[in-house]
Amino acid sequence: MKIWVKLLLGSAVGILLGLFLPLNDGATGKVLSTISDVIMNIGKWVIFPLVFFSLAIGTFELRQEKKVLRVYGRMLLYIAGGALALVIFAVLSVLAFSPARIPIIDEAHVAFAIPSFTDILFQLFPANLFLVFTDKGNYLLPIAFLAFFLGLNFTFDRLITKPATQLFDSLSRIFYHINSFISEIIAIGMIALAAFFVVGIRADSDFNLFSQLVIVLGIDTVIIVFGIFPILLYYFGEKENPYRWLYGTVASAFTGFFSGNTYFSLSMLIRHGKESHGVPRKIGATTFPFAILFGRVGTAFVTAVSFMIVLKSYSSLGVSVLQALLVIGLSFLVTFLLGSVPGAGSFVALSVVCGMYGRGLEQGFLILKPVAPILISFGTLIDVLSAALMSLLVARHEEVQKEIDAKDYV
Repeated sequence: MKIWVKLLLGSAVGILLGLFLPLNDGATGKVLSTISDVIMNIGKWVIFPLVFFSLAIGTFELRQEKKVLRVYGRMLLYIAGGALALVIFAVLSVLAFSPARIPIIDEAHVAFAIPSFTDILFQLFPANLFLVFTDKGNYLLPIAFLAFFLGLNFTFDRLITKPATQLFDSLSRIFYHINSFISEIIAIGMIALAAFFVVGIRADSDFNLFSQLVIVLGIDTVIIVFGIFPILLYYFGEKENPYRWLYGTVASAFTGFFSGNTYFSLSMLIRHGKESHGVPRKIGATTFPFAILFGRVGTAFVTAVSFMIVLKSYSSLGVSVLQALLVIGLSFLVTFLLGSVPGAGSFVALSVVCGMYGRGLEQGFLILKPVAPILISFGTLIDVLSAALMSLLVARHEEVQKEIDAKDYV
């Protein structure tokens, strides 16, 4: 059975459970939250070692072919271009649809923080290099950074480094095999994830206040997923049916939407990137982590939509051109700052943008707290699909993609 079919069945069962299980004053949600946390840990279990060994050997192979700067440079270009295009689209869509203002709701303050530039430097260069392996598992960048430099240095003397490259190559394949097994069984866990998602929505008695926001996000997401992404693939990739690629990303889309966590979805991205889209390891091992760490274009898009709603809700004068440009700039900037926030990305990004904007809106993100799970899910969904698209475009540009028939997709 195809993985996406398993995930679809698991998600459907979870949605039904979420609709009909009694809430019991929040007790059901707490139980599902605990189970979901376990499932998330299982899904992310081998991601760190898989990325570490695969990125190192992938960078080594790219350096041998003198393609390191070209591959990473192209990914950066795609990320920047994609983020800018989507935040502009987000702002224009809110101005066009003009969803209703949301009443200012008193909510308890929620403290969010992302690492400062100094924090990131100390994480990348700790006093003892081995400390990068002792982190709590919340930030992939230090591991990826070390793997990148190991890969670059595997080429200085092939006779000396050959045992190390063979070891890394072997461990990369071993962890990929484990990851493949997890991707086959995680559909069972999707029952809990989907149920927890639905129960969270049911528990929100004020959900009707946000219906227009959700409708705008839903319409925009459909346009992006079924319109913008296929058009980009058609014109920047080969002139063929782009919806075949979309079929190959269904499983990743399910995990992204119901988990709201990019690290959890990375497991499925890596598997389908290779076995459905034909992206070789030397490209996928480098582009997927890069996109997940610095290419949160979907999160930037949702942040722009959400912040426009916050602006409209706090002011009866409408949104000026200068304010719209500022929203675009801040939402674009936050794209590159969320590598340490694999989950809750859109809501954390919104809180950061509110803080950067100031002018009395520092706590403005709190009015969208009841609908935060939906914001996070839409953002992660587009993050995951954009990562799959960018990786495929890089592989095609380097002419290393292996064509796989749709019937053979995993």
